[in-house]
Amino acid sequence: MNSVLKLTLKLNATFMLLAVTSLATAQNATVQAPGTQRITSAVSTPTGMAQAMPLTAAGQARDHLRKQAADWMAAQTGASADSIRVGALDGRVDPPNCDNGYRFDFPFESRNTIRANCDNPVRQYYLRVAVERPRQRVVLARPMAAGELISPSDLVVREGSANAAGLDNPALLIGRSLRRAIAAGEAPQAGDVEEVASVLRATTDQRAGEAISAAGFRAELVPRSRVPAGAITRTEDLSRARLRRDVAADTVLVSDDLTDTRPVVVARRNLMRGETLDAGSLEVIEMDRRALPADHLSSIQGLEQGEMTGTVRAGEPLRASMLRPALLVRKGQTVMLTVARAGIEISIQVEALEDAKLGDQVKLRNPESGKALAGLVIGRGAVRAL
Repeated sequence: MNSVLKLTLKLNATFMLLAVTSLATAQNATVQAPGTQRITSAVSTPTGMAQAMPLTAAGQARDHLRKQAADWMAAQTGASADSIRVGALDGRVDPPNCDNGYRFDFPFESRNTIRANCDNPVRQYYLRVAVERPRQRVVLARPMAAGELISPSDLVVREGSANAAGLDNPALLIGRSLRRAIAAGEAPQAGDVEEVASVLRATTDQRAGEAISAAGFRAELVPRSRVPAGAITRTEDLSRARLRRDVAADTVLVSDDLTDTRPVVVARRNLMRGETLDAGSLEVIEMDRRALPADHLSSIQGLEQGEMTGTVRAGEPLRASMLRPALLVRKGQTVMLTVARAGIEISIQVEALEDAKLGDQVKLRNPESGKALAGLVIGRGAVRAL
């Protein structure tokens, strides 16, 4: 019985001590100095709600010290106080209210650290500081519509905060086209502009068969997103081009509108495999470049005495793959050998001992004397003595 009574008294004493401790804690939490500001800090309550935590006097003193440091730094650098960034003090630092204010100086040559001295009470603190320099950004000098091209006179460079949006280099905007309308004074972003391309636009109605002329078309810069498929963007290759079809005024010229001709060698008559070419076998005409084979020939020069390796109909382009140098001298053939001595030419018949093409050296034999000779093939069945 005595044991039960003693246990009951101990429990009651414990509960009373807990109640007194809780009451004291609640009273201390509600006490704050007159004029103390409050900041919101989420803390857990027994009901799960959030409530405000008061800013301590030490927190106020830290903020006051940083404010004085920013003002002093602004005076030293000529920058505005708003552009001065003072590093936060360690939460364990408890600066006093300095009676005569803090004295500041630069303890290091780098000038990115400030030393704060208080005489009463004696304290010393080091604070990291930085000056946030204004950032240049490019803005429009006038309102501009989507699709307009930006020129140097359309831009103005202004100073803004370091984190201000926009571009700082006018070259990134000049000559480009706006994707959207932008008001005067607004800074275009990189995504607001796009590259442009040069196209040819008809100034008047153009008829099929006409050549491309400066009077009929004008060069124009347009946003790449608005360039039609197949648009002609290079004008240097149009000297031989003609219109394949009619082109209406204000229409952008595309590749399907053109017939771009090139000189090409074609057969004048049907040419058979193994046939040797001559001047009368070929001619040069103009044909649409898109209809030409990749290995088409554009000149007859050097093709004479060539041998066909395939069949070509009259009017068809001659291809390099269809030709090979013809054998102008064949083994066992009797050929004419020309010998020049002291301004006198003598021609004799000799026997070819091997096949040879134009310009080849060939071995020969004089059938009367049996003497071996050599010569250079200069034509069909014709050899010049070496």
